[in-house]
Amino acid sequence: MSNTAQDTGMRKSDRLIPWYIVAFFVVVAILDGIFVYIATSTHTGVVSEQAYDRGLAYNETVAAAEKQAALGWQHSISHEDGRLIFTLTDSDGAALKDAAVKAVIRRPIGDTADFTLELRQVADGRYEAPISFPANGQWDARIYALWQDKDYQAHKRLIVTAP
Repeated sequence: MSNTAQDTGMRKSDRLIPWYIVAFFVVVAILDGIFVYIATSTHTGVVSEQAYDRGLAYNETVAAAEKQAALGWQHSISHEDGRLIFTLTDSDGAALKDAAVKAVIRRPIGDTADFTLELRQVADGRYEAPISFPANGQWDARIYALWQDKDYQAHKRLIVTAP
């Protein structure tokens, strides 16, 4: 009887088993490289650059919010006909006129399309600015108003759809 593959118990395909192991690790290395590339080239996940400093200033933020609540001012924010509209009244319902008002418009999903607007007074306590959103979807409007050395902040999430 001759010394054939049948005699040794090995098949021709058995000689490829070490190459299967090598191919497995090559595929794993390629996938790891893809994952590393994706992890380093996409959003870092950092929401605030100075998270520690902002955390230390939290008591100041709480005090400012309590001070604003004590004012009793009322506001409304809307987006109509390509205009951002902000109204501001005091605790008695009287319009607060001649305030310095600006709006910071941000995308919740990223900061690449953020922009700032200066709102102009068009009537007592009513401030407006033309606005054109770069894309449809959700936008956060944060309004900053300064009236007689008193700061006021307001926030509203706006949903923008195609006209």
